[in-house]
Amino acid sequence: MGDLSKHFSRWEFECSCGCGTGQIRDALVERLQKVREGYGPLTVNSGCRCKRHNRNVGGTPESSHLSGWAADLRCPNSFSRFHLVQNLLAAGFQRIGIGRDFIHADCDPDKPQILMWLY
Repeated sequence: MGDLSKHFSRWEFECSCGCGTGQIRDALVERLQKVREGYGPLTVNSGCRCKRHNRNVGGTPESSHLSGWAADLRCPNSFSRFHLVQNLLAAGFQRIGIGRDFIHADCDPDKPQILMWLY
């Protein structure tokens, strides 16, 4: 059981550099909880990021990870990718990035909506 929602804990979204940055947005967690209920267990590869870590992993200076609006979710194959995207769309995500082994999901209200991109 999580401390943010039924299945998510705050530590899952903290910056992976160990700095403690972790101000994840409730709206993101609520949508991810809906995804989790339809898709199954999710692994958060990257949630919140500090500026230094974001730069080190090649994130853009305006990355939604910096403001707690985004999460990269582990997605190991094309079958899981299809089902994860289906569930992200059903949960209301309108900003989705597709990577080789992850999917970026964000709900940043200050960014253009209804977008899907490739890494």
